[in-house]
Amino acid sequence: MKYPLKNISAFILGLKNPSLAGVLRRGLHLGTCPICEKGTIFIKFGDWLRDDLRCFRCLSIPRQRAIIHVLNTHFPQWRGYRIHESSPGGASSEKLAKDCRGYLPTHYYTDALPGTITKGFRCEDLENQTFPDNTFDLVITQDVLEHLFDPAKALEEIARTIKPGGAHVFTVPWYSWKATERRAKKTNGEICHFLEPEYHGNPIDLDGSLVVTEWGRELYNFIFENSGMTTTAIDEMNPRLGIEGEFREVFISRKRG
Repeated sequence: MKYPLKNISAFILGLKNPSLAGVLRRGLHLGTCPICEKGTIFIKFGDWLRDDLRCFRCLSIPRQRAIIHVLNTHFPQWRGYRIHESSPGGASSEKLAKDCRGYLPTHYYTDALPGTITKGFRCEDLENQTFPDNTFDLVITQDVLEHLFDPAKALEEIARTIKPGGAHVFTVPWYSWKATERRAKKTNGEICHFLEPEYHGNPIDLDGSLVVTEWGRELYNFIFENSGMTTTAIDEMNPRLGIEGEFREVFISRKRG
């Protein structure tokens, strides 16, 4: 089994303890990456496996591998689909762009006109899209729904742009054991915080994205009430594929055919 030397420096720079002893202490194991589609080594950068269990070849993390695995399993013809991904980033988005001719990635730039190309991406506000009805076979969002101030409108728009029989495939941190909690809201352009502000990484903003909602047990009903789509969670613990850690669920919301 051969591994690309170009990734060695990336791993060393990313490790808190850049030594073989540090790597061994955190742990590693062999497996097959759904993104690389090759044998690889999964190495623990740290204890939060959701972000820290990296593929040696492509540097992907578990949720990215999980979403490609779900596409392969539940939508095996996805490479021939028309796919919209909002706020792409990371190894899974790179694979979608490489393997799917009908893949369209978008970002929302607040200083750009929706529907125009900005910095190499089409500008689209997920809550107010410019796409016609029934445009896409799949819509993909990876850790996006927790950052939206109007998720009900976004889900309505996602359902509108999906073809009958299509689906929204997404990841989101899901606190299934508790009620959904709103951390912030926006009124007349002003943000009101109910809890201490928390930010996640944002591929187009170094300041990160504010966490607005911690989704809990009401997630399924919220999606159905606002989009008419029925949702299933795929939760597969699979160390061989590097799918481990917290919040590893991939959700599929299907639009009626």
